[in-house]
Amino acid sequence: MPMNVDEVTRISGACEGPAGERPPATEAEAMQRLALRLGLGADVEVLLESEALNTLENAVHVRRMLEARGDVRKLAVVTSEFHMPRVKQTFELIFEGSSLALAFHESSDAALTAAEREREDAVEPAMTARLLPQAKIYRRYLAGEISLEEARRRFFHKDEPHSDVWLIPVEEVERVADAPDYAP
Repeated sequence: MPMNVDEVTRISGACEGPAGERPPATEAEAMQRLALRLGLGADVEVLLESEALNTLENAVHVRRMLEARGDVRKLAVVTSEFHMPRVKQTFELIFEGSSLALAFHESSDAALTAAEREREDAVEPAMTARLLPQAKIYRRYLAGEISLEEARRRFFHKDEPHSDVWLIPVEEVERVADAPDYAP
């Protein structure tokens, strides 16, 4: 996922590299760099998924990527302690029926600013309330029933991605999840 300004600011110090190193382009790249700087062993293979525009899409892309390889048995999902309940539920919904084992690991939220925590306190419960119908949309994409573009249109309720998905009424999210046709 492309990073927003808050994320760039928060992790830029932790992800600073050698002089001349370009800044990370995605959350995935930033977190890979940070993990390596914090001592992730060179023997651990890190696969980056950097195309997703939301957590559900990330889970679908990761599932497809790992199943296509065929040699992965376990996925370690790492996220902040604040996001963990929603992320865990998201990956469990998208990986339902998969032979891949999921392991979940939390990172500390201690570096969140008061403003970030206030926003998360509002956004996270709202996103969790919308998770089941949104997961239904992305399970339809995973099954090949709708395209990625159609899944995104249904998720964002418009043609362009935005960060206010949590404000879309739950009833509207439920309506578009099952609709045979949808136009924003």
